[in-house]
Amino acid sequence: MGGGRSGGGGQGEERRTFSKIALTSLSAAVAETATFPIDIVKTRLQLHGESPHLRPPAATSAAGNALRVGSEIWRKGGMLGFYSGLSPAVFRHLFYTPIRIVGYEHLRSAACADGSLLGKAFAGGASGVLAQVEWN
Repeated sequence: MGGGRSGGGGQGEERRTFSKIALTSLSAAVAETATFPIDIVKTRLQLHGESPHLRPPAATSAAGNALRVGSEIWRKGGMLGFYSGLSPAVFRHLFYTPIRIVGYEHLRSAACADGSLLGKAFAGGASGVLAQVEWN
């Protein structure tokens, strides 16, 4: 009974787009949560390097500095100290990443039906700019 599609094609496309948006948002939130502690340590290391009175002695290695900063974060805030400020970062990625990824797919299919590298590069650049302008 009617194995073919009759009408409703737009609804299926909308459903696929919504699924892509939802999955992209979820994956971005998981990725941000997983990498956030590393980003916290990196940011603190950068801040220590920019402040002369916070700069560590030159004899210590980069790995030693990272461990020192990580242990300082742990001492002051425990495990939750590594996730201080996570909410705004996840919130930003819930919207920014889907705009970038889904926007790229739509622009790619519109700009390069032939699958050219130049068209794909244009679609990638345009979707990145659109997402930056929209959420920054």
